This record gives sequence, C-alpha cells and structure tokens, in this order.
Amino acid sequence: MSYKLKTLVVFDTNSLRSTESGEVAYSFFAFGRPFQVIEEYILDKNLNEDIHIAIPTWAIEELKDQKHRQYKTDIVEFQKLSKRLSGMPHIPEIALPEVDFDCTTFIKEKAEEYLATKQIKLLEIKDELANTVLQSMMKRVMKDESKKKPFAHSGKYKDAGFKDNLVWESLMHFDGVTDYDKVIFVSKDGDYKNCEIEFKAKWERHINILQDENNVLADIIKDYDNYIKERTIHDFAQTEYFADYLKDNLNTMTAIVIDGKEFTIENYTIADICKYVSRLSPNEDEVENLLVSSFINIHFTKDGKKMVQSVEGLTMLWDEETKDIIETFYDIELL
Repeated sequence: MSYKLKTLVVFDTNSLRSTESGEVAYSFFAFGRPFQVIEEYILDKNLNEDIHIAIPTWAIEELKDQKHRQYKTDIVEFQKLSKRLSGMPHIPEIALPEVDFDCTTFIKEKAEEYLATKQIKLLEIKDELANTVLQSMMKRVMKDESKKKPFAHSGKYKDAGFKDNLVWESLMHFDGVTDYDKVIFVSKDGDYKNCEIEFKAKWERHINILQDENNVLADIIKDYDNYIKERTIHDFAQTEYFADYLKDNLNTMTAIVIDGKEFTIENYTIADICKYVSRLSPNEDEVENLLVSSFINIHFTKDGKKMVQSVEGLTMLWDEETKDIIETFYDIELL
C-alpha cells in the first residue's frame, strides 16, 4: 500500500580515489570525498533504507592496484632522492625502506578492514557471465560512435578505458537493478556519455550519470526532500490507523463521476498512501493544517470495457502534533 522511491547510487573508480598531496594515497584505504559526502548525507537524513550504495568489485581492485603502483613509484623516487641527499653534512643518515615489504598484502588488509565498516553492495561479474561480458564489450568498441567511449583513457593509467568498461558491465549485469526505481551513476569523466541509452533499453529503469557529489545530493534532495522535511507525517500515514481510516472512507464511495457521467465503483486499490505532504496557511485559530496526498486506482466499467482511473485523495489533518483527521476530498468526484 505504501510506496517509497528506491534509489541505487553506483560509484565509478575516479569518484572513490583517495589522495595525499595530489597523488594516490596508500598508507590507508578509504574512499574519497564524493563517497564520504554522499554516504554522510544518506545516514544523516536516515535514508539508508531507501537509498543504497553500490561499488563494482573491479573498481575496488583498480584502487588497490593504483595504490600499489604509486607505492612502487614513490619507493624508486625516494631511493633516488636519498642518494642525492646522503652526502649533505646537515642531513642525517636516511633509512631506506625494506625492499621485501609486501605492500600488496598491506593494502588488501586495509581494504578489508575499511569495507567491513560500510553498508555497500558489491557488484561482481560472475564467472559464468565472462563470455557474455566480453562479447558485449567487443560489440561496443566495434561501433563507430563508441570507439572512444567508454574505452577512452587519460592520465597515467593506460588501461583505464578497459577497466571503465568492466565497471560499466558490472552495473549492466547486476540483477538487483530491478529492485530500484532509479540509478545514479557517479563518475568524474565523460567516458560514459550516452551509456544511459543502453542501460534504459535493458533494464527499463531511470538512470542519471552525474559527475560530482553536489549534483548527486541535488538529485537526492529533489526526490526525497518532502519525505525528509515531513517525516513525522509520512510515518503517520503508514500506520494501521490512517490506512483503516482511508479504506473506511473509500468503502462509502459507490460511484465515480467522469465527464459528468456516473460509473459504479467495482473495486479500488491504494497505489501510494502518502505521495506528498503539504501545509496550509494558518487558519483563523492560527493552526497550520496539513494535507496528505494519497493516490488511489478506481476500477469501473465503461462501455463494456474495464477501466482504471487514478484519483488523488487529500486528507486534511488538524496539525502536526495531534494529527487529528478532519476530512478527505478527491480531485475526481466520488459519490
């Protein structure tokens, strides 16, 4: 009876990377600012049941690999720098790092510790789908309009385009997509331009590809702002008391009036018991009444055909504190 929008937020690798002094950080494992800002907002607004975060396992593996490569690069540079500075009288002896230090294991353990603290869904490409995924990638790269995207690469990671494709395929083959009304894919580059067409064709779900955390927050606020601001009333509308009231009210209705003609109501279903909550200007008692918007599907027969008409019911409450129900009226006349 109650319906709340379900959203999946999926992160690309470049929106997860954590850095120090402009380079990839490897002394710890943590996701970067875009993830942190979005996760904090979801938790702070208590939206974690409605908005879920997902990360392709390929993105995590890529982050580990980047950290390891950066570590090896820094070690080489550190050794060169130490050698040049070693003869200076004012600089003490510089201790070189252990050559056999297992940085890969260190990073892996840090990643496991960090991920264990997070509520995220991991998107994997199952072994049995490997051939299907490869064929999908080949078809995409063979198309003239897709030769560069999402196979484009930039910066020092020449295999970035290939890994971008693996990240995208992880989302395209995530069966859990059907549990959500919309997907937000967070990526800082433009390599995924036009990929939403492919996604919508397969999953018949809405997707927004956004580049930064501010755009993501704006999208979330657009969808959930009313629920956040009027959570008390939304929660009240989910109670058995309110549901029974609305059903009792609808049970008294026997006809629907369309274009001046009456049709017998054969059945009804409450599609969304609380779509929106609004507040009226203070009345003569200086009390701020509230309106709960509910959407009901009315079933009737017209010219021998079974019909369904969506009707909005507006239930007025006396105020937020008492939540006393005053009356319900409909945008289409019910008798």
